[in-house]
Amino acid sequence: MLGELEDGVLERLKELKKAVPRLRLETYGGELSDPDLMVSLIAGGPSILITTPKISFKPRSHRRYSAALVFRLVVSSGSERRNTPKASDPGSYWLWGECLALLTNWQHKPDGAMVRPTEFNNLVNGKFQAQHLSVLGQSFAVELDWLIPESDWPDFKGVDLEYHTPSDNPNPVATDHIELRDV
Repeated sequence: MLGELEDGVLERLKELKKAVPRLRLETYGGELSDPDLMVSLIAGGPSILITTPKISFKPRSHRRYSAALVFRLVVSSGSERRNTPKASDPGSYWLWGECLALLTNWQHKPDGAMVRPTEFNNLVNGKFQAQHLSVLGQSFAVELDWLIPESDWPDFKGVDLEYHTPSDNPNPVATDHIELRDV
């Protein structure tokens, strides 16, 4: 469910690569909290990263839930330029506006729920290691139906144990088989 939605959002935002070929589209990996990753964020050019900070589940039936999901885009650029974009660095506000236009009322699958914008945050606006950085956060909400998936694991029928003496001996000196059964 979560991976499918994030992949769909990133695929939808690929349309922006026509105007901004250097645009980096990925999942968020802690770039704002780690100085080394922050450097790579700046050096990598304009980017849109996706993260999912919150999902609330409500039961609808035995195996079905309603999932209120919030995902956030972390939009970064070396500029907060608001007008006509430059292909090399379009500005965080321009990227933010384009993300809103592409994702508002968008459905990640046919007959799916519509994505709605919720909260905007100006996360960073200033210099980092002598380079300007503008980072905006835009949250979106979507309500999904989620059915608990059936496990595709094989039935767990027993445990085999091997004893090695000394411990670095590759050949077991004794073995046990414990069969699991309903009690």
